[in-house]
Amino acid sequence: MNMLGLKRSKSINLIYICIMKFVLYLLIPFFSYSQFFTIDDDYIEIYNSSTQGNFSQNTYLNTIDDLTISYEIIVDSLPIEWEFQNCFPTCNPINTYSFGPTSFPSDSSVYLNGHFYPNGVEGEALLVMELNANHGTQIDTVSWRGVAMSEVNITEHIDLNSQIKLVTNLNGQIVRNIRKEKVLIITYQNNQSKMFYILR
Repeated sequence: MNMLGLKRSKSINLIYICIMKFVLYLLIPFFSYSQFFTIDDDYIEIYNSSTQGNFSQNTYLNTIDDLTISYEIIVDSLPIEWEFQNCFPTCNPINTYSFGPTSFPSDSSVYLNGHFYPNGVEGEALLVMELNANHGTQIDTVSWRGVAMSEVNITEHIDLNSQIKLVTNLNGQIVRNIRKEKVLIITYQNNQSKMFYILR
């Protein structure tokens, strides 16, 4: 190989390296992801009696950087008689479907709460809140599932009901001591089942 060929080869390699650096420089922003916040619990289940005025559970939104954030309720599967309320960071009026934008500084832990008002009606609800930070740069959701049921003395119900075929837990295991369980599934002689949530 002569000197001229060697110089051309080095020039081509140098051009190739420069082009690759330029392409990498352009692509890195597309592959980097900046996270502005985290959520302690993004799926929350709440169980209570339908006779309770309201029941709620909170989580926290933790800011990593300064941010502007808003929320919108994107799923509201509730019995028609029920109402809901969200507190972020303070409580908004009942049945508020969107809020914000509002700003929070970095390294903040912001209260985020969901309330259900069953108004004496048994049922199950799902509420999904979409949080949108810095104009869509980061989007995340928090879901609250609420179950309101009537109060039953479960021991009396089991002892006095001759139609009960089987009592199991959520894992399908036969329950021998109901005091140790949080959820019972009672299967009746007609093979219909009903779930009971144990409130203590």
